[in-house]
Amino acid sequence: MQTLDTLSALPDGALSSPAARRNAEAILQVLRAHLPARGRVLEIASGSGEHATAFAAALPGVNWTPSDPSQQARDSIAAWTRQLALANLNPPLALDAADPATWPQGPVDAIYCANMTHISPWSATEGLMEQADRI
Repeated sequence: MQTLDTLSALPDGALSSPAARRNAEAILQVLRAHLPARGRVLEIASGSGEHATAFAAALPGVNWTPSDPSQQARDSIAAWTRQLALANLNPPLALDAADPATWPQGPVDAIYCANMTHISPWSATEGLMEQADRI
């Protein structure tokens, strides 16, 4: 199975974040300690999709659903998904944390969100908290 680290080039349409690659292993250690071995995770503001693909590859029992309000980010996530062909990585959702109408019905077992609240409008953080409680 290919992983982010074994790819020789970026897939067409994929974005890359040096920070995501640097911190993925440290975050993965925390996720392994707190996520169930099997379950559904919704990732909010997935950005390039590198976290989603790294975590889905490392946690095969977890059904991972990335999301982002940006079409460019969703295109990148889709490019990584196609390249790595992970059965437990779902297509990205067009989710705007501030807009309840864009959230899935749920339920999910966990919500993962990194690198959003410090750069987004306060309404996105409020939406994250409200909708996380709901689903």
